[in-house]
Amino acid sequence: MKVAVAGKGGSGKTSISGTMARILAREGHSVLAIDGDSNPNLALTLGIPADAMNDMPTLDRGMIERDEEGRAHLKDSLDQICKSHSVEGPDGVTLLVMAHPQHAGAG
Repeated sequence: MKVAVAGKGGSGKTSISGTMARILAREGHSVLAIDGDSNPNLALTLGIPADAMNDMPTLDRGMIERDEEGRAHLKDSLDQICKSHSVEGPDGVTLLVMAHPQHAGAG
């Protein structure tokens, strides 16, 4: 199952996503949560301590390559990326955090 949550700022997307991810993980499902917000806080909702936020690895643009048609592909497998860039929450949710945009148009 793949679920994407989108909507207006302040509508509770992070709270709902984190809660749903934790419940599914507690029920034994393998859960990979990806925080693509420009102000990433999903880690907190997943129960990862705030002091760990500064050391959170982020995904960078160099991990993606484009083919002749312009389609994006990961250079490494998802398993490899999770091993090097993910953090696991207390309920077993694996978290990946997207890189923060460095300037307008870079997101």
